[in-house]
Order: sequence, then C-alpha cells, then structure tokens
Amino acid sequence: MRTSLALAAAIALVASPALAQDIDALERQLDKAREAAPMVLKPFVLVARPANYFGDYEARPNAAFGRGSKIHFYAEPKNLVMTKGPSGLFEPALEVDIEVKPEKGEIIKKDGFMSMRIPSRSRIQDLYLNLDVSLGQAPPGKYNIKFTVRDLNSKKSATAAQEVTFK
Repeated sequence: MRTSLALAAAIALVASPALAQDIDALERQLDKAREAAPMVLKPFVLVARPANYFGDYEARPNAAFGRGSKIHFYAEPKNLVMTKGPSGLFEPALEVDIEVKPEKGEIIKKDGFMSMRIPSRSRIQDLYLNLDVSLGQAPPGKYNIKFTVRDLNSKKSATAAQEVTFK
C-alpha cells in the first residue's frame, strides 16, 4: 500500500506542468552558462581504440608505440556555442588543428586536420571526437601531439596535448 502511494506521488510530480517549466528554465540557464564558459576538452584521453559512441573510450595504459602505429585520442568538447540557422536547426560546428613536435627536427602543423558541422533539431551537448593520427615511419623518439579545437560559431578554442614515444 505504501509503495503504491509513493509511486502515485512520484507520477503526479513528474506529470506536473510546473516541474516541466522548472526543467525548461534550468536548461535555458545552462545554455547561457555554457555559452559564457570557456571551451574545454574534458576528457582528453589517449585511447586503445576509437570510440563507437559518447563515453565509449578505453584509456591506453601507456604512450609507447611501434613505428607505423596508429595513435587514437578521444575528446569531449564542452561549451560550444549552438547557433540556430535560418532553417531552424541548431548547428554545432568545429575545426581541429594539429601540431606534432618531435624532440629533434621541425614541427609539423596541419590546420583543418578535422572539421565537423552537425545540424540538429535539438541542442547537442554530448559531442565526442575520435582523433586518429599516424606518423608513418617517423624515427624513434618523443613527440608532442597537440590539438587545437576551434568553435566555428564563436571565438572559443581549447587545446590539449599528449607526449608519445616511438620505439
């Protein structure tokens, strides 16, 4: 009997129009806070394999690679600006630049290493990036791989880097 009363109270609370309005107001406040906050890449992880979906990452136990290996990174960009286009769709958009700095030799840079636009009828908060890098037959040594993710709807950007070793 007590369980059914508690269940009925919970159903009434969830069905409450006032609660739905409170949730809408909170979502609007979160949108404003995200637009004002700096962009971050959290988490940014060297992973064993590319993710299949948001949150599907397995951290790699080390940063040592054999020559010719593919290097996989997982990142979740946060606080992107979600503009609404003339068609009424939200469109998060970003571009990723990469910089590879060997301990000896010249820095290699590639602007526009990756680019994405995702038109959606709803705001997208759970974005993730699979960033895959191959240094081919780079000589053995340490390399610093740095990504700069730029929000194409604002002036926001975030940077993350990882040192890797080729044997």
